[in-house]
Amino acid sequence: MKTSNRNHSLSYQLGKHQSANRYSVNLYPLKYLIILLLSTTLFSCSSDDDTTNLEQNTLSGKWEVTSGVFIESQPKYLIFNTDNTISFLHETDLGFKSNEKVPYTVSGSEIKINVQGFIPFEFILEQNKLQITKGANVLQLIKNNNAPSSENWVEELSILSKGNAPVSGEVDFAFSYDKTEIIYGMNDEATYIPLIDPITFAEIGQIATTNIATAVEIEKFEDADRFLFQNNANSNEISVYKMDDGTYQFSLEADNKISGMASVDSQYLWAASNEDEGSLNLINVADNTIDQTIPLGYYNVYGLDYQNGFLYIADGKYLHKCQTTPTFKTVATYKLPDFGIQGIAYDGINFWVSGVDVTESGYKLIKTSLTP
Repeated sequence: MKTSNRNHSLSYQLGKHQSANRYSVNLYPLKYLIILLLSTTLFSCSSDDDTTNLEQNTLSGKWEVTSGVFIESQPKYLIFNTDNTISFLHETDLGFKSNEKVPYTVSGSEIKINVQGFIPFEFILEQNKLQITKGANVLQLIKNNNAPSSENWVEELSILSKGNAPVSGEVDFAFSYDKTEIIYGMNDEATYIPLIDPITFAEIGQIATTNIATAVEIEKFEDADRFLFQNNANSNEISVYKMDDGTYQFSLEADNKISGMASVDSQYLWAASNEDEGSLNLINVADNTIDQTIPLGYYNVYGLDYQNGFLYIADGKYLHKCQTTPTFKTVATYKLPDFGIQGIAYDGINFWVSGVDVTESGYKLIKTSLTP
């Protein structure tokens, strides 16, 4: 089954009392009847609540999926947390992980899960086996106390500093070779690439361009005439310029529309394609050939960076650390609270990311706690 993250997201969301002395003897039986009825009602409510809590407590813990699908996706683990939420732990064929946490409620054999509103599912619980059904979809699970925790599945990063991005949109960026400037990709309205101070987040310079350079990268080559790579939005072409004087050198081609780039060394460049069935391409810069291709299916990839033998990949929400040899493999996944990661760059000590800040409804540049 092809995996889609267009939506990283899960969408899993369900009168007045008077008395006289001459009537008091007749009111006593009524009073006791009211007390009895109230007691029965309260006991009944308490019993229902206890039953619901018992059912939720019974579900609490780690469950491993053995077969089936949940709303057109197949999570690897479900964790029923003590705060009445479920953590859905997914993993793609390439090892890209995600952790989506949503509220749930239980009543009898019905569980309501908040997938853009609480949607009812039926469940059957038999000792250490659990079945969750919705129409033709049947998800089979088994209790597994040794399953990974949600914290270990996806590691949460800290924010060390944050500033406004110079432009909105899906942008991959880079640091200058001396790490004093952020070279930030721009959208289709720009005629230049801005240079940003990483301390003040102010624009301190510009690089003229005729490209729609939503992704930029600096060659890992210790020489003044190192290359500046620029994509051209909606194109599979990469334009190569000298960084020192801005002169055009040549063009490279990838399989599809370029969404991110990462220099490996003076010979190789990784490029992410993000159109229809995308891919990761390892391009030999010297002879403009693609030496390695990693198909992504319909899984979207945006920003890239390459450090210390690992390729770091932003998928629009999460950041994945991947080995590329001898085989491609994801070794860790990271996230920032309420932030969609679309671009990534390295300042020599820490990784920075660009993307959407959900809480502030805007695009930001963030220095993270992640180091290589």
